[in-house]
Amino acid sequence: NIIYNLNLISRKKYLKLFDVFAKIQASIKAELESQPVISKSSYLIPFEEITRDISDKVGEKMATLGELRNRLGMKVPEGFAFSASAYKQFMEYNHIDRMVEELSHEAYSHSKKQLDEICERIIELILRGKMPPDLEKDLKKNISLITKKNREERRFAVRSSALGEDGEISFAGQYKTVLNVPPAELSSAYREVLASLFAPHVISYRLEQRKALQEMAMAVGCMVMVSGTASGVIYTLNPATPQKDTMVISASWGLGKIVVEGEWPADQFEISREPPHGVVAKRIAKKEKMYVVSSGGGVALIDVPEEKQGIPSLSDTDLARLAEKAIRIENYLKCFQDIEWCINEAGGIFILQARPLRISFPKNYRRGDELKEAVKKYRILMQDKGVVACRGIGAGKIFRVDSESDFNSFPQGAVLLLKHTSPRMSTLIPKASAAITEVGSSTGHFATIAREFRVPTIVDTGEATKILKAGMEVTVDAEENIIYEGVVKELLKFQLLGDSCYEDAPEFRILRRILKKVAPLNLTDPQKKEFSPSYCATYHDIIRFAHEMAIREISQQTSFDHRGEGYSTKKLNLPIPLDLTLIDLGDGILPESSGPFVEVDKIACSPLRILVETLTTPGVWQSEPLDLDIGGFISSFTRTIPFDILKTSKIDQNLAIISKEYLNLSLRLGYHFNMVDCYLSDNRNDNYIYFRFVGGVTEITRRSRRARLISSILEKIDFVVENKGDLVIARTKKMSREEMEERIRMIGRLIGFTRQLDILLRTEGSIEEYVKLFFERG
Repeated sequence: NIIYNLNLISRKKYLKLFDVFAKIQASIKAELESQPVISKSSYLIPFEEITRDISDKVGEKMATLGELRNRLGMKVPEGFAFSASAYKQFMEYNHIDRMVEELSHEAYSHSKKQLDEICERIIELILRGKMPPDLEKDLKKNISLITKKNREERRFAVRSSALGEDGEISFAGQYKTVLNVPPAELSSAYREVLASLFAPHVISYRLEQRKALQEMAMAVGCMVMVSGTASGVIYTLNPATPQKDTMVISASWGLGKIVVEGEWPADQFEISREPPHGVVAKRIAKKEKMYVVSSGGGVALIDVPEEKQGIPSLSDTDLARLAEKAIRIENYLKCFQDIEWCINEAGGIFILQARPLRISFPKNYRRGDELKEAVKKYRILMQDKGVVACRGIGAGKIFRVDSESDFNSFPQGAVLLLKHTSPRMSTLIPKASAAITEVGSSTGHFATIAREFRVPTIVDTGEATKILKAGMEVTVDAEENIIYEGVVKELLKFQLLGDSCYEDAPEFRILRRILKKVAPLNLTDPQKKEFSPSYCATYHDIIRFAHEMAIREISQQTSFDHRGEGYSTKKLNLPIPLDLTLIDLGDGILPESSGPFVEVDKIACSPLRILVETLTTPGVWQSEPLDLDIGGFISSFTRTIPFDILKTSKIDQNLAIISKEYLNLSLRLGYHFNMVDCYLSDNRNDNYIYFRFVGGVTEITRRSRRARLISSILEKIDFVVENKGDLVIARTKKMSREEMEERIRMIGRLIGFTRQLDILLRTEGSIEEYVKLFFERG
């Protein structure tokens, strides 16, 4: 209905939206029917473009690495990933997809021997398969870019990143990894990793874990090989003694293969989770063997020099550095972690993999008397203020963001404090440890993104910016809706001990995949070229696009054809020279009003009545003739509207579409245009104001000055503002009725105050002068 109605008012401008909707609907249906749904993407994706947002394209393993690299700033080897689309293309090109489909449908009816035979045939076909030309071309291009960047040929570690791997079920050690691969052999290594998806033991593991075979798809990461002097694994909590606040680091000389495969002894260190991460205990093994890169490709198992066999593979300093990075990763990903790492010859720490660490805890590890007693030591700053939008616990220093100019300085792990929520502000959520807003809704876009990233969030607190100051260290307990002063370590540990087994349920996995096609909002900026039907990837995108375009269509129409719709149309009697036509959608005009004209006191539409009463207040409507200087006079001749429009004669084609609580007002006042779209009710979550201004009589310099003046005033009264040239778009929402009424009055004053102001803005300094004058007159 939304798409249909948009095309109705736009004369079928946006028919493409029907195709977009059908495509999203089909993919959701496929998910519900457990059909394989592989997101379309490039065949190869560089690591610098990978985050967890595209885990459905590159698998959880590579998506997490990309997230740590690009959003947390961790050092990860450079490289690229073969996407799930590349897997699909390879299988179709070599006609293997049909056999996989047979395996998927008949898995439970075959004996183990029959399954193994089918798997072996698929593996053989993959290993003998040919690379599709487009895929081969993309591979050569990515290799060339890395070679050019490093000024030499580099070798690669080729690692699996199957969809679902390192997610709810780990698949640890189930798939193939090929190390130290020369560029010329990457195609072959890629096929080896693909083939490991169908190893008989993998298929058995999937069936045991009740993972549908239809969901199988293999993305593959190609990472530049790092020749480690020491490598190993970190568990950010000791699984043997979870009640102790320690982590475990296993390490050995050379490559980490010797640690993860467990064939030879390795050093074991127990480290405090608390800074400065001191060593609690250590067990130094006799390390007789280590893996190193081989000059001919692959790796070699060699003897460790005798003098190094009995000494620690890591210094206390390196242990502390590793622990600090591990805790940062854990805090960011919000669960205990199993991390693979290596240290190169220059001492740089590289993260090779990070996945959830599955630990079983004693049943009494929950919020009990001990925890309640511990939090009494901390002062409560706010309690039961606002609404919890995303449960959880986060801590850090308060960082208040008022505009986009603050974005670049927002530090990783800070607590985000906002006056208002907006789609653009949501881009900071991945960096935040928690979020607090003074105004907002638990059902809005900001809250949706917070839940997607599992960032503890409390919205609509009403007074957070008055109580919380920049730089304060706080703990946000969005489980109990409490904000504490200081870092409450007991609460942070409680969160990590929380039971998240519901995420392992097949129903949850399906719902999470469906949610990605429904809730995310990609179209956040109407000024960008990407704000178009082609870039709509979710239902939310379609709704956002349709809403914006509907407002534009109404605002750009010079007439409104209401015939046959049953709407009441009248003219509004005003004491100012403004000819305004009213179209009543219902309850916008009092029933006792008869005839073609309406008096102001007969308006039932609350926002229009407030605006009109403000505009007709003595001194608000600027009606005195203004003097044009020579620049403005010459500029006016380049405009198309007659010069005498500056006189106080009436202006035609002004339109207000109204109901009791809704107003869409289009005002063409001479050379410029005002548009107000708003809803005013007792329910603050429904309330919003959208204001749009463009144009002017003078040259672009002065028109732009007026636009900046309007922007400055609106920002001071809590609007989120976009300004480009002489165009101003401003929004505010989710305020109480009283707060909204005050801002509607401000809009009325602003329309009257700035009506001919571009003529007077002859210098940059005059902008601030008139901003000050506006508030002084208020």
